[in-house]
Amino acid sequence: MPPRCGWAPAARRDPDGEWGDPTATKARTLRNGLLVAAVLVSALALAVSLMPFGESDDSAQGGTPTDSTPVAGPGSPAGPSAGPATSPSSTDTGTGTGTPSGSPKPSGGGTPSATTRTDPEPQGTSSSTARTAACEVAYDLVNQWPDGFQATVTVTTAEALDSWRVGWSFRDGQRVEQMWDAAVAQDGSRVTASAADYNKDVPADGSLSFGFLASWQNKNTAPYAFSLNGEACTLS
Repeated sequence: MPPRCGWAPAARRDPDGEWGDPTATKARTLRNGLLVAAVLVSALALAVSLMPFGESDDSAQGGTPTDSTPVAGPGSPAGPSAGPATSPSSTDTGTGTGTPSGSPKPSGGGTPSATTRTDPEPQGTSSSTARTAACEVAYDLVNQWPDGFQATVTVTTAEALDSWRVGWSFRDGQRVEQMWDAAVAQDGSRVTASAADYNKDVPADGSLSFGFLASWQNKNTAPYAFSLNGEACTLS
């Protein structure tokens, strides 16, 4: 067939594998692009319309208040403190007293004394350690008559002596009239017998003795409070 007069663009194969007009192919491509753009615009508009207005991102995440101030707990004040932070020693523990929980509150509002109180010793006890007497006395009433009596005193000592002095007291006003193997002195009811030159030395666990004559009236009770060189003795 002879060619037509005039020039026309050659036909091209479209994407579907068909031969067609190139102008129609461009129009179809442009239409598809506009359709995709319209779909994207519609999706964006839908997303914007679903977003709530007037709230921040913080309100959308679990309802957290926009204010950063922590919520007051059961034992905390209702609002933040306006003053400076206090030291731990003066912090209120929630009891309303302001006193630290570790220190007891003194009764009556006073300050407890720092002085340690010591209980008094029981009555009748001595603070010094009791020790065994260094001597033992035997008092022997040898004879007695209506206004006088004779007695002997024997003292056993645990320590050696180079001199000695024995003392005792009478209860009923007795008076020593005469003494042998010792020198006598009496002051009121208290009597002191001192060693003679020949019997002043006494070995350890040894004994000394002397006798005397004395007067009595109404009653003649045995003497008491015997001592040897100022140390108390026990009466056997």
